[in-house]
Amino acid sequence: MNMEHNLSDRRKHARFELMDYAIITKDGDTNTTRSVIVDISLGGLQVRSKVPFQDGAKYKLEIGRGNATPVSIHAESLHSKAIEESDLYSTGFRLTPTTALERIEWVEYVHCVFKAQGEMLTG
Repeated sequence: MNMEHNLSDRRKHARFELMDYAIITKDGDTNTTRSVIVDISLGGLQVRSKVPFQDGAKYKLEIGRGNATPVSIHAESLHSKAIEESDLYSTGFRLTPTTALERIEWVEYVHCVFKAQGEMLTG
């Protein structure tokens, strides 16, 4: 059994695959890192980036949504691993929203992704 499968067995929330862009900033820092979100859930997300993120560190993620207002969410990096035969890193984040509004915006974002994927399946 591979490691990804073991991790998914411990997850509390269903994950939805997608391709969205995020700008990630470590708390207390001004440097930003561009990344691509590859899946999300109510409790976390996974990104691909050119640099690793520090395990256990806190970050702010700004997620672009085309013409809509970006989603802003705080999260903790759980793991950041190099992807074999690639110059990318895979990082898992656990959400740590700092306000009720931040949590609500995240739930609405995940719901929109879920709804869009359902509409694609039903045509």
